[in-house]
Amino acid sequence: MKYLYLSASIAGLLFGGSAVAQDVVDQASAQQLQAQAAGFDDIVVTARRRAEPLQDVPVAITALSGQALQEMGVRSTDDLQKALPGVNVSGQRRDDASFYIRGQGPGIFSFGQRNFTSVATYFAEVPALVSGPGVFFDLSGVQILKGPQGTLFGRNTTGGAVLFEPQRPTQKIEGYVQLSAGNYGYRELEAVMNLPISPDLLSIRLAGNVAERHGFTTSVLTGQHLDGRDYQAYRASILFTPAAGLENLTIIDGRVKDQSGTSAVIRQVNPASPTGALIAPYLAQQRALGVRRTLLPVALYDRQSGFGVTNKTTWEASDAITLKNIVSFRRNRVDQASDFDGTPVNTFFIENVPGERGWQIGQEQFTEEFQVQGKVPSMGLEYIVGYYHELTKPGFPQEVRQSLSGNVSVRRLDYRDQSDALFAHAEIDLTNQFQLSGGFRYTWDKRAAGIGVFNTAGDCTQRVPAGTGPITCPFEASGKFKAPSYDATIQYKPMDRVLAYLSYRRGYKSGGLNLPSPAPEFTAFRPEHVDSFEAGLKADWNVGVPLRTNLSAFIDKYKDIQISQPVVIPGVAITSLVQNAGKATNKGFEFEGSIRPLEILTINGFVSYLDAHSNVTVPGTAAIKGRQTAFQPKWKYGVSGKLDLPVSDALGTLGLSVDYSWQGKVNTNETNAAYLTTYPSYGLLGARVELKDVARSGIDLAVFGSNLTNKTYILGGFPLTSSLGFESAYYGEPRMYGISARMRFGN
Repeated sequence: MKYLYLSASIAGLLFGGSAVAQDVVDQASAQQLQAQAAGFDDIVVTARRRAEPLQDVPVAITALSGQALQEMGVRSTDDLQKALPGVNVSGQRRDDASFYIRGQGPGIFSFGQRNFTSVATYFAEVPALVSGPGVFFDLSGVQILKGPQGTLFGRNTTGGAVLFEPQRPTQKIEGYVQLSAGNYGYRELEAVMNLPISPDLLSIRLAGNVAERHGFTTSVLTGQHLDGRDYQAYRASILFTPAAGLENLTIIDGRVKDQSGTSAVIRQVNPASPTGALIAPYLAQQRALGVRRTLLPVALYDRQSGFGVTNKTTWEASDAITLKNIVSFRRNRVDQASDFDGTPVNTFFIENVPGERGWQIGQEQFTEEFQVQGKVPSMGLEYIVGYYHELTKPGFPQEVRQSLSGNVSVRRLDYRDQSDALFAHAEIDLTNQFQLSGGFRYTWDKRAAGIGVFNTAGDCTQRVPAGTGPITCPFEASGKFKAPSYDATIQYKPMDRVLAYLSYRRGYKSGGLNLPSPAPEFTAFRPEHVDSFEAGLKADWNVGVPLRTNLSAFIDKYKDIQISQPVVIPGVAITSLVQNAGKATNKGFEFEGSIRPLEILTINGFVSYLDAHSNVTVPGTAAIKGRQTAFQPKWKYGVSGKLDLPVSDALGTLGLSVDYSWQGKVNTNETNAAYLTTYPSYGLLGARVELKDVARSGIDLAVFGSNLTNKTYILGGFPLTSSLGFESAYYGEPRMYGISARMRFGN
């Protein structure tokens, strides 16, 4: 029953304490009881900005509870992907990897500018830079929404949204302390304390997470252990309920990271390229060293600092109207030294400008969202209307030092992005079995950016147009983009615990700016649009044992899809050139299933297929027809099992969790016909053995491991063969194992 109580309490907190809140709690409780009768506990999700059981939402969602995250050993976004059908994680730096969903990725990343992503991440309902460790502690759960999002969420996306929701304060004195240790010098402390300062008036929840781990990749030239982990994170949540139906929740969170940088391992060179010819002699040497040792000639570092404040005020003005306001401020600072080829050759290197500067790049984000949620019971109608505003800028003068083939330059970068939107969504029950829902949003985006390129003496070296025009510092550009987005869904419930739906969604992603740009016609790129069609079936069956099957199939048709290609601009360094590339179609399906053959045993599985072939045309290049879109595996599957076996009062309950996931190979580009780089397929095995509530003491003891077969696999890297003459990669974690002890106290 614990999931039932947790779900009901979340729903109650989200909607306050009046009759409206009680209706939601009663409804969620009744549906939870139905799920338990069918043999499963539903997770309550907020995909439609209110608390609902997962099985009642006509959207393809993968939801993981906080307990499931712990059992699977999820401590970063890299770990998370092993439990998610249709989702991949990749990037260019460890712990900063981004999500790819249904053929759409993190969007266009230009160093020193804000990224307008195809897959947005949210923390406590606010768009946020969520990646790496220091986030996955004291969470109520993670929800992955697939397909275009926008009519209900703050930021428009064409691929999906990932929602991280922290635990809320409760009216109980409770908490825990957990200590973990393992190989590679792994040490971690996690602690939570929940205190009702004044019952039913003021509660606070304090949580902290500190971890260290030695790096598992060693430079044979410097002796540095790369790919280490060293961070401290904290969170304070304050819940104030001064009157019935009125609540105010403030969440303060932060993270500081100071660890060794990401390793780079050379995999491929183009000997016909001048740079590739210099690197070629080291390729055989690197292959002899293996992937856990590199030829990096300098020490690398990764320093980051993040801070955020989110305030949510909810007022139930009546039984039919609820007003909600969400305001937030988030700040991030980054200072990294990165080597892109992993050899002693000076090809492409980024670091901070020497001196007293603390940070290279930054982001300060302010958001304001106001909602009116209402219902008309006599019509079977529920609705939400609202306004969203977002303003983002660096927060300080950004400056980055780059070295390209020995030519050192300093780039000074600035940007200002503003997004405003009006949105509305409604659901109406046509009959007891049919429901129609839909939404509309109109978005206005304003983007401005500037860049200046200087030599080490401080003289401007930037020519606009690149290489031919007059020397100009800074070069500034701006753009305005606007578009509607909308959706419609029809759902049908032929029987209890069975839901079928058809949906259409029109998605939009803002256009942007290429700075620096090789030519005036490439300075700006247009917005991207998608028409998404999805059919789904969510069902709980009784086939002698409880069985759950969730299936969704989709076709996404893109127009003016944004494609990024690395290019070298003389006198400036390397940059990502974004261009609109005509049309593309992605299609596939995702299946998730659960079966409970015994009361103490649950088996889960998933499989996904994605056909995201490149039939686009990028000016100046030729796409390879039929080649899968970059960083998107065609096939992915996974299976996990959980066994809870009561042993004795002295030992408590024995819990055994095992999980295995596999994904197919991925391409790293669609247009380079000379060097077709791929990352091989791989499978990962993990397990956890736990004694829960030993001798009824509130102590849980666990032994855990990940990548138990010590598989060598690639997470991301730098496919720069066409532009710089080489391709390098960074590899996933080797076999990791450890022990943990959690002491729970209070209720």
